[in-house]
Amino acid sequence: MTVYSITIPGRPVPKGRPRVARKGRGYVFYTPKETKHYEQAVCLAAREVCKKPLEGPVAVKLRLYFRKKGNVPDCDNCAKSILDGLNGVAYQDDIQVKHLVVDVYRDTPERAEIEVGSLKREEVV
Repeated sequence: MTVYSITIPGRPVPKGRPRVARKGRGYVFYTPKETKHYEQAVCLAAREVCKKPLEGPVAVKLRLYFRKKGNVPDCDNCAKSILDGLNGVAYQDDIQVKHLVVDVYRDTPERAEIEVGSLKREEVV
């Protein structure tokens, strides 16, 4: 079974809500810059480790580390930005994720540790 282990240094960034801007007579939706930059950092780190995207169902385990003091963002929003950053690199599309575990810790340095592995089809409900 193939398992990719990836570490993203720095504070995990939650997926920001799409923004709306006026353009001409219409509106344009866009992803906030901080989210876009974090997703690109996840993608670059994953490219160092992942030889090719996994096929079929996958399991993802995320360990999110934040400073001892201060606010911690919603873990589901952090997971979304990480899963989107892994699209096309660790797996073809995040629709393949059939098992997701997210653990949050208070520790330094701040980082996200990711494990992505193949699941056997019989393990998927």
